[in-house]
Amino acid sequence: MTEGPGATPLPITFLGLAIASTVYAGSETGLLPRADYHTVGWIVVAVPVPMQLLAAVWGLIRGDLAAATGSSVLAATWLGLALATINGSPGAPGPSRAESLLLCAAAAALLVSVVTEVLEASFVAAAVMLVTCVRFVLTAVSGFTHAAGWTTTAGVAGFVLAGAALLGAFAIELQSALERRG
Repeated sequence: MTEGPGATPLPITFLGLAIASTVYAGSETGLLPRADYHTVGWIVVAVPVPMQLLAAVWGLIRGDLAAATGSSVLAATWLGLALATINGSPGAPGPSRAESLLLCAAAAALLVSVVTEVLEASFVAAAVMLVTCVRFVLTAVSGFTHAAGWTTTAGVAGFVLAGAALLGAFAIELQSALERRG
């Protein structure tokens, strides 16, 4: 992570990721009723998207390009999925094929930040972003196949990602707090 002004924006990005992934995972696993389909989209537009946009700008100001890039890709991806959810209708299991292509492209785009974070020895951030890539690809497979089993698998991966993102945010904030004290 770059040592620009202020702390890294990644905890905000990861907490937004945890929220978005949890809400979509609830829908994919059947934890949420189909009547909540459009509400999922609105929740994601209202909460994680602004968090990740803020983190993207913060990362650019700070000169933390990996954080800015990852945050931007996540904000744009969640916004695209949320708008499709708001305007779509619950149908076959999994996202549409267009949403699936978006998820594949987003997973590929996030790999840029994964590699950069590894090179900067920010392994927690790299791990969370890599788990995000896996979750996006599994969700894309569920959209291409429209198989209920893949959709459930993607939902379970979504809950795993939410946990990884929460732990990642905690680890990065804890490290920052300890560095300030020491």
